[in-house]
Amino acid sequence: MRTVHRRHARAERSIAGQIGALLRSRPTSQTPYRDRAVWFERKARLFGRLAEHYGQGDPQEAAECRYLATVAAEEASRLRSVEAVAR
Repeated sequence: MRTVHRRHARAERSIAGQIGALLRSRPTSQTPYRDRAVWFERKARLFGRLAEHYGQGDPQEAAECRYLATVAAEEASRLRSVEAVAR
């Protein structure tokens, strides 16, 4: 049981670290569209993995993560479209 708790604690720290790294690298409004799109794609992947991590253990948290992943993916797509038009 103790090993399972340690693994879970490591996973939680890793998740917190990944979210922290994502937030520290957040683009500004001056960042080029392409780079902002890449950031939102990264956010979508992270929250997609978080949804899998929470899975059936916490369905409400998993649903929230899926929602955030979807919103981030949509923003990345929008930014890619804007970038294409701006060329």
